[in-house]
Amino acid sequence: WEIMADHYLCTLGEVMVAALPGQLVLSSETRVMRGTEEPLSGSLKARERVLLNAVEERGELSMDQAGELLGVRHPMRLVKELVDRGLLALVEEVHETYRPRTTQFVELHEAMRGEKDLHAAFDALARAEKQLGLLMRFVELSRCLGDDPLPVAKRELLKRSGASPALLRELVRKEVLQVVERPLVPDAPGDERPAPIALTPPQEEALNAVRNDWKEHATVLLHGVTASGKTELYMRLMLEALERGEQVLYLLPEIALTTQVIARLKRQFGDRVAVYHSRLAPRERTTLWLRMLNDPGSTPIVVGARSALFLPFRNLGLVIVDEEHDPSYKQHDPAPRYQARDMAIVLAGLHDARTLLGSATPSLESLFNADQGKYGKALLTVRHGDARLPVIERVDVREAARRHRMLGRFSQDLLDAISRALDRHEQVILFQNRRGYAPVWQCETCGSVPQCLHCDVSLTYHKRHHKLHCHYCGREYDPPVACGECGGEKLRMVGFGTEKIEEELATLIPDARIARMDQDTTRGKHAFEQLLDRFGAGDIDVLVGTQMVTKGLDFDRVTVVGILAADDLLRFPDLRAHERGFQLMAQVAGRSGRRTDPGVVLLQAREVHHPVIGYVIAHDLEGMYQRELEHRRAHGYPPFSRLVQLTLRHRRESLVMQAAAALGPALHARFGDRLLGPEAPPVARVRDLHLRRMLVKLGKGNYRSEKADLARIVNEVLDQGEWSRVQRIWDVDPM
Repeated sequence: WEIMADHYLCTLGEVMVAALPGQLVLSSETRVMRGTEEPLSGSLKARERVLLNAVEERGELSMDQAGELLGVRHPMRLVKELVDRGLLALVEEVHETYRPRTTQFVELHEAMRGEKDLHAAFDALARAEKQLGLLMRFVELSRCLGDDPLPVAKRELLKRSGASPALLRELVRKEVLQVVERPLVPDAPGDERPAPIALTPPQEEALNAVRNDWKEHATVLLHGVTASGKTELYMRLMLEALERGEQVLYLLPEIALTTQVIARLKRQFGDRVAVYHSRLAPRERTTLWLRMLNDPGSTPIVVGARSALFLPFRNLGLVIVDEEHDPSYKQHDPAPRYQARDMAIVLAGLHDARTLLGSATPSLESLFNADQGKYGKALLTVRHGDARLPVIERVDVREAARRHRMLGRFSQDLLDAISRALDRHEQVILFQNRRGYAPVWQCETCGSVPQCLHCDVSLTYHKRHHKLHCHYCGREYDPPVACGECGGEKLRMVGFGTEKIEEELATLIPDARIARMDQDTTRGKHAFEQLLDRFGAGDIDVLVGTQMVTKGLDFDRVTVVGILAADDLLRFPDLRAHERGFQLMAQVAGRSGRRTDPGVVLLQAREVHHPVIGYVIAHDLEGMYQRELEHRRAHGYPPFSRLVQLTLRHRRESLVMQAAAALGPALHARFGDRLLGPEAPPVARVRDLHLRRMLVKLGKGNYRSEKADLARIVNEVLDQGEWSRVQRIWDVDPM
């Protein structure tokens, strides 16, 4: 916790809230009580007298009660004035919110001292046949006359005996039996040995490379192409860790998107596998946390999203970070804004454990660390079985439009490939990195676009609900019938999202069974799993989706993948845009042809000769890596520096601007041209809070001292006057 708080410039309290299940975080309530001083005659104002009289009358008040009494939402200022004068005192009451899950058990009444008392009870119940039958069934189930009695659950006893609760209450009243509440104890993992895991020769070679690298490096990067069988290699390493009596942490970027992997692990390791992520019910998370704390042997393998880092491991021997490049490992809000991949390496170091980072498209930072000798590196360059890497074809949508070979957002080449796949009873995945129906509604007269009233961002139209959505604050608006700026009634939809792609394809290929996978269609607890089950069963022909379709999907019948607007992925104003674009395209392409049937990927773009698109088509990670590395080196970006981003936030734009204007020169005096900003971000207002942002490049050699200087200067400038009310949001290693 201390390492995380120090590195990510946050408080220990913020780390604690992130680390502990909500039910284990103690809650407190401030109570107002009478102080030791007496008020001077005539010294109290009317509201002060009202509050003081209420406290004297009731003994104490909660802060909510004090506010209600005074007719204000925040009574602390008035209360504190009276506390400072000794007239009132504050007391914090701390409450534990977690209550362990319990069940009712039946046992012999404490008055039943031994076998003699039990026989006497049998005799007394000779005329009450049903009560006698219930008691005899209890004796049978509990083996209470033997040396090793068993606990008997009330529900089980009533079910097995056919007795009613009233009958049991009679035996309790007669002090023959008693009902007690006890915490539920989960079953211990079974003793059966997991089945051996067979690997192919290329997998064995990669496994041996990992083992050899671990002799010199605590962390090894496994670069395995899509469908190469990295999961089988992971499972072999898990099996070896279990045989050594060690615990395993297997991190996945998003648990909801990796149900297939979890199912495979449970088939192999059974109840040795526990799953931990934020979508679990609070009680489930708390139960697992306490079980690992009190009985480490009960949970040998933990599969989880980034929050699983905080579980109380006692004997951690292996940490696996799958899809280590995935941006979902970065926590954005609230603090701590940590990178789970990096903290997993720190966690492994604290336990003297080994770490394996795996990906088909490793992050540039991890590749650089491997090249510099900081990490070991192992390769798995062939697909499992006889599968071949898919053929990737580029489609120039401008040329297709000129030749009248575009139907809506689909080129004729892509439609033909989809039709051929469906004729062969194969499946198709279509990737469009934007949900909703259309990005914006635009006035044809003045060009105005509807904006969120609380954020500086345009609204996205969702046809299914006929609403305009703000994807920043979540608010919904009714679509306008006229332009809000000029009153013009000619409005058109510009751009396209997954919802529009789904609708267009249904019109173009009416017989196709089409489903959509994005945040809008997978909100329910089991919606994602149900969608995957339908796709796996062949009930869906075409799956249209956002980034969700790039992660963890492994289906035999997928032979065609379409990327609708590939160059849109490369246009974000972000230093990692090209790296991310390559990763997304390569990953979604890897969903195709994962078995013996060759796959094809059609990549639609306007700039078909963009260098990154060329690297994707050639499956050339090394070329992309070297190009991006030169760009980063030339401009002093990671991995040649460390970035720290500071965002200032307040409801008053003028106050944020003044604070940023004062802070900029102070930081420039220390960091020079390594300071970028302060400036307004592309979305400069979110939830009515105005933003100003600055980015500082810190040298890797003296990173800690420069980061300390940065924090000190910011605090010195912004702790003055009104500027202290401006919220500071630190983001170390921003993504």
